[in-house]
Amino acid sequence: MKLFHHTANKAILLLALACGCSIPIIASEVDREIVDAKKQSSQMVQEGLNYLILEQNKKAEELFIKAKSVDPYSEQAYNFLGLLYLQEGLNEKAEEMLKQAISIEPMYPEALRNLGKLCLKEDRFKDACGYLKKTLSIDEKQPYTWYLLGMAQYFSGQNEEAIQSYETAFAMEPNLPVEAKYNLGVAYHESSRYLEAVRCYEDVLKQEPQHINALNNLGLVYSILGERNRAIDSFEQVLKIDKDNVKARINLGNVYLSTKDLVEAEKIYRSAISLDESDVSPRLNLGVVFYEKGEFDKARLEWEKLLKEDPNNVRVLSVMGSAYLERKEYLEAIKVFRKMNELMPDNGSVANTLGYLLAEQNKELDFAGNLIESAIKLDKPNRATYYDSLAWVYFKQGNYKQALKIQDKAIKILKLAHEPISSDIYYHMGKIQFELKDSANAKKNFEDAIRSNTDADIVKLASESLSLIKY
Repeated sequence: MKLFHHTANKAILLLALACGCSIPIIASEVDREIVDAKKQSSQMVQEGLNYLILEQNKKAEELFIKAKSVDPYSEQAYNFLGLLYLQEGLNEKAEEMLKQAISIEPMYPEALRNLGKLCLKEDRFKDACGYLKKTLSIDEKQPYTWYLLGMAQYFSGQNEEAIQSYETAFAMEPNLPVEAKYNLGVAYHESSRYLEAVRCYEDVLKQEPQHINALNNLGLVYSILGERNRAIDSFEQVLKIDKDNVKARINLGNVYLSTKDLVEAEKIYRSAISLDESDVSPRLNLGVVFYEKGEFDKARLEWEKLLKEDPNNVRVLSVMGSAYLERKEYLEAIKVFRKMNELMPDNGSVANTLGYLLAEQNKELDFAGNLIESAIKLDKPNRATYYDSLAWVYFKQGNYKQALKIQDKAIKILKLAHEPISSDIYYHMGKIQFELKDSANAKKNFEDAIRSNTDADIVKLASESLSLIKY
């Protein structure tokens, strides 16, 4: 009968027989010591956990440290020590302990989930997703872990995936904390699933009627849905709870501005400014109120004050540039969009706008063409519009055949996508064909420009051009 499998054990057996002494049961004694150590360590972990629940963290820490010294392979001791450090904000020490736990037991779900929570806390959202997904691969029936994964995905920019994770969490456990329902509402809101967002925010408010963020967001959704009175009511409820809430005042002002109630809008923006002069939004929008009232000088003064404080504020530059465009002050608009292009060289829309403005003014045409070509590469979904701009550059350069080729491409893309074609695109094609002596097609495109009727000024120009062909 084979009693031992190892050479060392055979040697001990021979020595024992030669001496006439009893055979030592070494394996059993070692096993017993290991079992005793694990049992002792486990008891310490449990006792430490009780102290942790009672928020007696110092005693808990001492017991967890002692437990891992008794049993260096106690993944639980490392996990709970990591959890304790996580609660105390000692993230580096927490991560060290939690990683030690999963080095002992790689499939330890509690330690993996705690690492996910730590990464969330440190805004390491990609890492958080990895740990939380691994946790769920071990045990998918963990609603709170699904919720944490939803948060990590949301902050990683994966909004649709976040919604799926949140929905999975609620399907398992409808009574998750109220903030979970609020976060699901935010995810729906940002995915333009407004009715579902409303239901979530309303559920939050049933549990916490004074949840300010839910009230503010509910008002924003009502604004988008055109529910003006409900939006106003939501923001006013916020102000009843917190009269100095600047965000609610700005949102309320925006509702009044969008419905052209300029007197109320101005009043509420001024009240927001009085509470926080550092907030750009009410000052920017106060300028918009002045603009809508026809007081452009006052509007420009507000915006210039903001730009004096921050010359690179793209929000202010964008509003100001749009105002100059609308007023047909193209040279001023060019200055603003040139600055925006410097600040945002990868923004296709800004590059195209600047290029088109330069073409309209017959300035820097080569540079204008380069801008628009870069816009086409940067923003392919809008390339049809940008091709129209590029064709206009070629038109201004007198390269009518190349202009025709590019403009034809723009129109074909729009037709293939079943998108409406604006008056200016038809008008540009008409002008190109007119210069190429193709009067029949020029006439047809000028007529299409008038029929499209997307821009009154362009319709007028098309009508004038058409009269030149007819007579």
